[in-house]
Amino acid sequence: MIKLFFMFFKISSLALGGGYAMIPVMLKNLTSANLLTEEEFKDILSIAQAMPGPIAFKTSWLIGKKIYGIKGAIVASLGILIPPFFSIVLVASILKKYSNNKFVSAFTKGAYASLIGMVAGILYDFVKTTKFNVYDIFIILLSVLMMFFYPNYTVIVFFSSVLLFYFLEKGYDKNV
Repeated sequence: MIKLFFMFFKISSLALGGGYAMIPVMLKNLTSANLLTEEEFKDILSIAQAMPGPIAFKTSWLIGKKIYGIKGAIVASLGILIPPFFSIVLVASILKKYSNNKFVSAFTKGAYASLIGMVAGILYDFVKTTKFNVYDIFIILLSVLMMFFYPNYTVIVFFSSVLLFYFLEKGYDKNV
């Protein structure tokens, strides 16, 4: 089990590009260590892709569970999670220490602006491909106004809106 932990720890530490970049590295490491066949890996990957959440975590959990049961799932998941966790803590501590530096401040403002741009792009694509009716627009506007004027109730307003959309959509679709 220690071997599995360090395998995922190494993959998470050294594979650049996020979860999907780790997948071929996982496959190569697991098949060369004779822990899984390529077919078993592909089966696990197809299940992981159908589940919500980060692909590297889901895949490591399912692989660990297949090889060593629930203890293996926990060990493999920790191996995947620990490197990015400490990387984030390290970067955050550096940014905090040098937050008054004009270059660091400019970097964080630029990163924040790019994040807003990415989220706005995703939102634009979503809005562009979605067909809204009068009720949808009313619920969205009402929800945004309620979150603006009552920020302490944002979570309640959000989930209430989701439920309202779900039940309205269910009412429109007679096949459900």
